[in-house]
Amino acid sequence: MVIASGAAGYLLLPLVTRALVRALTLTVNGCVWLAAAMSSGADPWTIVSAVGRAAGDTLATREASGVLLALAVLGALAFYWLQRLLGSDEESSR
Repeated sequence: MVIASGAAGYLLLPLVTRALVRALTLTVNGCVWLAAAMSSGADPWTIVSAVGRAAGDTLATREASGVLLALAVLGALAFYWLQRLLGSDEESSR
């Protein structure tokens, strides 16, 4: 079990690192874009609508839809196993 955990960590560490760097890059780019929009004199509703439009376009991609679907399946599985775990405690207490 320890070897499997170590191997999984060794294999997943580059992916986690790449995702973290990408998230930081997107955060910095978003902050720069927001600062530029505010300094150009754009009103808040224009900025909010542009952010909403960009978020909608991002979520409409195939990759984002796949990630959202995978998260939904993972959440459903977690809920199912939690329900079974709590149900088994209820049966054993009777």
